[in-house]
Amino acid sequence: MSISFAASARTLVAAVGVTLGTALCAVAADAQTLREQTRTAAPSTHILAVNPFLPLFGYFQGEYERRLQDNLSLAVAGSYVRYDEYYTNLDVKLRLYPQDRALDGFGIAAGLGVGSAKPDDNIVFDCSINFECVERAARRVTAPTFSVEAQYQWLLGRTRRTAVSVGGGAKRYFFSDSDLQDRIERVLPTARFTIGYVFR
Repeated sequence: MSISFAASARTLVAAVGVTLGTALCAVAADAQTLREQTRTAAPSTHILAVNPFLPLFGYFQGEYERRLQDNLSLAVAGSYVRYDEYYTNLDVKLRLYPQDRALDGFGIAAGLGVGSAKPDDNIVFDCSINFECVERAARRVTAPTFSVEAQYQWLLGRTRRTAVSVGGGAKRYFFSDSDLQDRIERVLPTARFTIGYVFR
C-alpha cells in the first residue's frame, strides 16, 4: 500500500513538474513575442531618401527627415533640377502629419531655404537698358525661397524599413528685379518621388 502511494506521489510530482515547466516555457515564449512586437511597433525616427531616377539624367533630389513628435517632423532637402533653366535648391521643412503618425501617411510641409537659377543659354538678352535689348553673358542668381508641399508616404515591409513618398507643391524664389534675367521664373511647381531607408 505504501509502495503504491509513493509511486502515485512521484507520478503526481512529475506531472506537476512537467505542467509547471510547460507553463514557464509558454510564459517565456509569450514574453519574447511581446518584446519582438514592441520592437516592431517602435516608431520610426529617421528617413534618408532620394529619387533613384533623376541621376540617370544628370539631376538630383534627396531628403533627410527626422521625427520630432507624433504629428511633426523636420526635413532637410536638396535638389538640382531643370525647368527652362537649371535650379539648385536647399530647404529646411517643417512637416505636419494630421493623423498623428509622423513619417507615415499624409503630410503637409512649409519650407524656407535658398535657391539659385542659371539660364540654359550662355547668352541672354537684357532689355532693361534704355529700352533696348543687348546681349550679355548669363549668370547664376541666388535668392531666399519659400515653399509649400503636400505628400503621402508609405512605410513598407514587415519591419517598415522602406519609405516611398510622392507629392507636389510650389516654391517662390525671392529674386530681386535686378537679378531677373530672360525666362527666369519667380514661382515654380514642385514634384517629389523618393525611395528611402528608415532607421531608428
